[in-house]
Amino acid sequence: MGNVCSSGQKKKKDKDSASEKSDDSPPYQEADQKDTLISADSSAGDGKRAPLAAVEALPEVTPLPESNGNQAQVQKQPSTGPGGKPGGAEKDSNSTTPQGAQAPSDVANANPGAGNLSVLQGKPPPGRKIERDKKIVVYILADNSTEYKKHKRVVHSLYKHFKSKCQSRGFDFIIADVHDSEPETEPGNGNARKDFSRLQEAKRWTQTPLEAQGGHEEAANCLCEITRHSAGAYMIPVLFLGATLGTPMLPLTIESQDFTSVLGTASEEERLLLEKWYTIDNSYQPMCHRLHAQQVDPYSSQVNGELNELLAVLLRLFSDDVKDSYLTTVVEQEINNTVLMSQELAKRCIWIQTGSQVARPSENASPLELEVQRRLSHVYSGLKSQLSEKNLIRLLPTMSILDEELSAVIESLLDKTLAGIFEEHQQKNSIPYNTLGVDRVLLEELRLVGHYSKLLAQNSANFDIMNDVKRYIRDSTAQPLVVSGARGSGKSVLVSKIMENVHRWKPEAQLILRYANLSARSSDLTSLLGSMANQMSVLETGHQCQVPHTLEGYSRVIREILDRQQRFFVLIIDGVDELQRDELLDWLPQQLGSAKMILTVSELADEGDDVDGTEAGDSFDMLAALAQLGIPQRCFLRLRQFTERQWHDILSSGGGDFYAANGALKLPDDWKTLHGKTPYHAKSLWWLAWLGHVAQPISEIGDISSRILQVLESKFATDQVELLLLIVRLSPWGIRESDCLGVFQKMTQLEAQVAFKVWSKFCWLMGPMLLGLKNIRIADKSFGRAVLARYAQKQWLVHEALRDYFDRQDSEFKGSQGANTYNYQKYLKLPYHHFCAVIEDNPAPHKIDILFNCFYFTDLQWIANKVHATGPEHLLNDILQAEWLAKSGGENCPTAYVHISFLKQFLEQYLHELSYDGQQFYTLMKYYLKTRFREAPELKDDEKIRSWWEYTNELEFAFLEILNADLDAENGNQSEQEKPSEDAVSSSVPVKGYDVLMNLPQPGCYVASMCTDRAEICIWDVKNCCRIRELQGIQQPTAMCPVGNYEAAVLCRREIRVINLDEGKFKVTLKGVMNQKMPYFGLHDQNHLVCLSRNRMYVNLMNLESGDCVTTFKAGEDRFLNSLLVSGDGRILVCGDETQKPFPLLVWHLSQRKLLYDLRIPHHDFITSLSAITHEGSYVCVVAKELNEPTTPNFIVVYDLQSGTLFKKWKPACNTVSLAISQVNACVIAGLEDAKILIWDLVTGNCKSTLIGHNAPVTFLKLDPLGKVLLSYDKEGRDSAVRMWELNSAKSLAVFKPPAQVSTCEILPNGAFVVLALKDRNSLLTLALKNYGGGSGALDDDCGTLYGNPDNQHKVFDLSN
Repeated sequence: MGNVCSSGQKKKKDKDSASEKSDDSPPYQEADQKDTLISADSSAGDGKRAPLAAVEALPEVTPLPESNGNQAQVQKQPSTGPGGKPGGAEKDSNSTTPQGAQAPSDVANANPGAGNLSVLQGKPPPGRKIERDKKIVVYILADNSTEYKKHKRVVHSLYKHFKSKCQSRGFDFIIADVHDSEPETEPGNGNARKDFSRLQEAKRWTQTPLEAQGGHEEAANCLCEITRHSAGAYMIPVLFLGATLGTPMLPLTIESQDFTSVLGTASEEERLLLEKWYTIDNSYQPMCHRLHAQQVDPYSSQVNGELNELLAVLLRLFSDDVKDSYLTTVVEQEINNTVLMSQELAKRCIWIQTGSQVARPSENASPLELEVQRRLSHVYSGLKSQLSEKNLIRLLPTMSILDEELSAVIESLLDKTLAGIFEEHQQKNSIPYNTLGVDRVLLEELRLVGHYSKLLAQNSANFDIMNDVKRYIRDSTAQPLVVSGARGSGKSVLVSKIMENVHRWKPEAQLILRYANLSARSSDLTSLLGSMANQMSVLETGHQCQVPHTLEGYSRVIREILDRQQRFFVLIIDGVDELQRDELLDWLPQQLGSAKMILTVSELADEGDDVDGTEAGDSFDMLAALAQLGIPQRCFLRLRQFTERQWHDILSSGGGDFYAANGALKLPDDWKTLHGKTPYHAKSLWWLAWLGHVAQPISEIGDISSRILQVLESKFATDQVELLLLIVRLSPWGIRESDCLGVFQKMTQLEAQVAFKVWSKFCWLMGPMLLGLKNIRIADKSFGRAVLARYAQKQWLVHEALRDYFDRQDSEFKGSQGANTYNYQKYLKLPYHHFCAVIEDNPAPHKIDILFNCFYFTDLQWIANKVHATGPEHLLNDILQAEWLAKSGGENCPTAYVHISFLKQFLEQYLHELSYDGQQFYTLMKYYLKTRFREAPELKDDEKIRSWWEYTNELEFAFLEILNADLDAENGNQSEQEKPSEDAVSSSVPVKGYDVLMNLPQPGCYVASMCTDRAEICIWDVKNCCRIRELQGIQQPTAMCPVGNYEAAVLCRREIRVINLDEGKFKVTLKGVMNQKMPYFGLHDQNHLVCLSRNRMYVNLMNLESGDCVTTFKAGEDRFLNSLLVSGDGRILVCGDETQKPFPLLVWHLSQRKLLYDLRIPHHDFITSLSAITHEGSYVCVVAKELNEPTTPNFIVVYDLQSGTLFKKWKPACNTVSLAISQVNACVIAGLEDAKILIWDLVTGNCKSTLIGHNAPVTFLKLDPLGKVLLSYDKEGRDSAVRMWELNSAKSLAVFKPPAQVSTCEILPNGAFVVLALKDRNSLLTLALKNYGGGSGALDDDCGTLYGNPDNQHKVFDLSN
C-alpha cells in the first residue's frame, strides 16, 4: 500500500513539553464564532426561472446534538500532561470578600450579533447560496470496471460504522455509488472483464431524457447526483482509478464550428457517416449538431458496428484539444466536476489507485487505446497537482492486500475528514452559541423561512398584483391584505418575492413571515402565532414573550405590540387556510395601526380534488369568513392565472436551469392551448416534455399529474415509484435520505447498492418535483395530493414500514467522548407513523383507545426523552396530530382521556422553558403534578397520571426539585408581557427583590438575604422555604459577609456595622467611613476585618469587637487601590492598583502584616473586577488586557502566590467575562463572551473541558463551598436560566429557567440546594438537587438543626432606632 497516515507521536510529545511551561502553555485554539447566520455554500443558477407554485414546506432543521435547544453538552478535551492537583484543603470557597449588590465591572457588554438581527428583521439571506445541510455523502468516482467491485465492498462495509458516528453528531450519512460494475458479457471463467474498447450496445440506450441519449444515461445520472449533493451536502469523493477510463461514449452534441472543421478533413465515406448520425440543431445555443440517437430504434446488430466506426472516425479527425472536450468517459466527467473543480473536494478526496503508473502503449495499440493512454496521463497529472499525497492509497497488482488492511486505512482517512467536516459545520453553518438570549428554536425557524424563500424566489408566477402589494405596504391602510388564488397559482412564490423587496419599499420594515406547515412550529395556528409573537417581542423588547402557549395569549401579545406602533411590522402568513379549522378568527388583528398584515388563501376548487387527510377540509370557506370580518373589498387581491401571452412565453422558453438541453427541448403547440394556466401546470408540462413524452396528447390540464405518475412508473420496476413517492410524501416535513433508502430497501428486499441506484435514478428523473433542503420531500402540494390519490391503497403499508424502521433503531447514539445523544429522527418520526398505522388499520377495534393510550402518550420516560431530543413543540404536535386523525377517522375526540388533556396543559404552560432546554422536564413535571393534585385531587384516580407521579418519585439521576409551593402564584408579580412595562403592573407599588444572598456558616441549611430598597435583612430556612428572622430598618445595606455563626458585617451607607442576625440587634460600628464608589471589605479572622480606606490609598485592619483600626497597609505614595480580594482562610489580601501603568497587583500576607509581591506585566492592565483566589490563597487568577492591542480578546493569568511567579497564561478566542478558581479540582473556570465555559487544568495548563448550554455571555460563576459543583448564569438576564455542572467530570447536572430574571443566587455545599432571588419578588425560589453526591446525607441531617435561639423563630426585629 502507498501512503499511510503519518504518526502523530512527535506532535504529541511537543505538546506535552509545551504544557509544562508556565508562560507558554498552549492557548485555547478555538475559531471565532461568526455572528452571521447565513453561510455561503451552494450556488443558485442565473438564467431563466422555472415555474413553480404552491411549493410544499421544507423539512425542519435538524438541530445539533449539543445545541438542539434541549440539552447542555460537554466537549471534553483530554489532558496530555501529568495528572495531580496542587495541595489544597477540603474546603474551597472563593474568598471571604463580601458580596456587593452591584460590583463594578470593567467589561463592556457584548454587542448583539449583526447576523442574528438581520434574520430577526426578516431580511433575506445574503448572497445566492444556500446553507449546507447536516449531510455527508461519500461519493464513489469510478468507471464501471469489475475489478473495483471488491474494493468498493470494503468501502460499503464501513457504512454502518460511519452512519452511527455521523448520527451521533446529528448528521445524515450515505454512500453514493451510481456505477454498474456487473459484467456486460457472460463470464467465461469467472474472471470476466468489461470490454472498454467498444461503445455500450445501442440496445441498452435510453431515449429520454435528452441528455441521457446515446449511451449517456449513466453519465447524466452521475452528474445529476453530484449536482444534487454538492448543492447542500458535504461530499467526500472516493476515487477508484487505475489503468482504464471506462466505456467510451459518443458526444451528444458537437458545436457546428467544430463539426464543420471535421467535415472539411473527412473522406466522403466518413462525411456520410457523420452526417447520418449528427443532425443540425438550430434551437440550441450555440448552434450545434446533435447525435440522432433515435435511429437505433428499431435495433439491429449492425448499428453497433456502425457506431463504433463513427467513434473511430472521430478519434482520427479530432485534434487532442477537441477530443478532451467531446470524448470524455463517465469517470472523467465525475473527476472534472468534483476534485478538479473544487479545492474543498480535492482536499477531502481519497484516491485508491488500482494500477501502476501509465505505461507506454504497445506498438500495435489501437487509436482508442492510444487516446485512453493520453487522456489517462492527463488525468493523472491533474490529480497529482490537486490531491493530497497523504490521501493516496496505492494498490498495485503485485500487492497482496487484505480487506481488513484496506478497511483500516480508509477508515482512518475518513475519520479525519469527518472530524474536519464536523468542525467546519460548527464554525461556519451553525447558529453561534451566543445568541444574546434568543432561543435557538426561533433562529432555526427564521433561517428555514429564509432559505425556503430563497428557493421559492427562483421561480415564476403571475406577478401582476405586485404593484398592488407595494402600494399596500406604502399607504396608510390599517386592515389586513388577503391574497387568494387557485392551488398551484404561485402564492408562496409571490410571498418570497415580497420578502426580497419589502425592505426596498420600506427600509425600516420588520418582516415577520411564516409559511404554513413549514415545520412543526408552523403546523398549527397557535404554534405559528407563538413563533411570530416571539420574534416581534425580541425586536420590540429584547426578550421573548412569556405567556402560556395559547392562541388567546399570543394574539394578545401581537395586538399589544402593534398598538405601541414603535416599529413598522409587516406580518405575512402564507397558506393560513391550511391551519384555520373553523370560522373563529378572533386571533386576527383587524386594526393594524401603522403595521401591515398579508394573508394568502387558496380558493376552493370547483371540482372535488383529492385531499390528503392532514389538511383542513375543503368545506370551510376561508375567504367568506374573512369577508364577514368587515375587511374592505379593496384589501382582497386575486393571483390570476397566466395570460395567453405569458403562457405561450413560459412554455416556449421557461424551462429553467434544471433542464440541461433547454434550448433543444420543444413543447407541442397543442399544449399551449390548454386551460388552467398556473405555474404548477407549466412546470408539469416542462417535466413531461423533458421525460420525452411530448407525443402524448393532453386534453385536460387536470390529468397532468396522473400522466406524469404513469410515465414514472414505466421507467422503474413494479411498485418502486409507488413506494418511493409514498415514503417521501407520507413523512411530515420530509425524510432524510438514508432513512428513505433504509425503508425502501426493507420493503423491496433489494441489496443496498441496488436500492441506491434505483433511488438515484428516481431523484434524477423527479427533477424539480423534489426539494432537498434539510430533508427530501415533494415540492408541490398539488403533486403530493395526486400521489396520495393514486396510491391510497398502500398508504397504511408504508406507514407501517416507516414505523417498524424507526422502531428498530436505537433510541440513543454513543458519542465519541462517552456522552450519549438522542436519536432525533426516531423521536421525531416514530409516533406519527404509529398513529397513522393505527387509524388506517380499519379492522382494528377500539382504535381511538389504542391511539390515545399508546406507549408514546403514557410512558413518561419516552415523553421526557422526546421533549429533550426534539423539543416540546413536536410532542404537542403529536397530540394535535392524534386528535386530528381521530376526528378525520369519523370519531369525535373524546374528553375522557384525562392524561392527554393533562399533558397538553402541561406543555402549554411550560413550552417556553422546555423549548429552552428539555433537561428541565422532570423538574417542571413533578412541580406541575404536585400543584395540580392540590387543585384537583381526583387526578390521582387516573392510572396514567398516577404512574407518572410514582415515576417522578423513583428517579435515580440528578434533577432539580422545586420546593416552593406557590411558584405560579408568584408569577403574578411579573406582567405577562415584558418586565420593563411598569404601567402594566397593578396599582400597587412594585415589590423590590433581594440584592444579596449569603450562605450562613453554622450547621443547617440557612441563607441570609438583603434588600437595599426595603432596608431589611432576612434569614431563611432553605429546606422549608420560609423566613425565620426579619431585620428591618437597616440604613441602606449594600454588602455583607458572615462573622462567626450568627453575626455579619454589613455595609450601611458608608459605615460597616456588625449585626447579630439571631438576636436582631447592632453590636458595633467600625470607626471611619468607606469610599463611596469602592466600599470593599473582607474578613481576616473571626475578630478582624480588612477594608479599603476612604481615600483608597491604604487598607485598614479593623477589630470587630471594639471597632478600632488595628493597623494599616499602605500601597505607597499617590497609589490608589481599586479592588480588594481576601482568601477564604483570611491570610492573603490582593488589591489592584489603578495609578501606575501597567496596573499592578499588590499581595499582602495579613497574618505577617507585610507586602509580599508587587505583580505586573509590561504593557498589560489587570481587570481586577475579574479575579478569583483559592481558599488557601495559593493561587490568584485575573483577567488582563494588552494596552498596545486593545481590540484583541483579553486573557487569563494565574500567579503562584507562594513564589510570586506567573504560573499560567491562557488566551481564549474571545473575551472572558467571569472567573472562578478551585484548588480542590486544580482548575480555573472562565465564562466567555461566546456563551461557553472553559475549564483550564492548573497542572497541565490545558483546556480540559468546554461547557456548552448557555445562549448569552456567562457573566456569573459560583462554586459551592466544597468546590465540587459549579453554578452559572448571566447577570444581565439575557439568558435567564441557571445551570449546575459537576466540576470534576464537566457533566451538566441540572438546568432551570425561572419565571423571572435572577437578581442573585446562592449554592449550598455539594450543590444540595440552590436559592434564587428573582427580580421584583420578595420571596426566594428554592431548588433541591436530588440524587446527587454522597455528602448530601450529612447535609440533610444538619437541616434539622434550628437556627440560633428557638425563641426567636419567625420574629421581626426593627433596627431603625
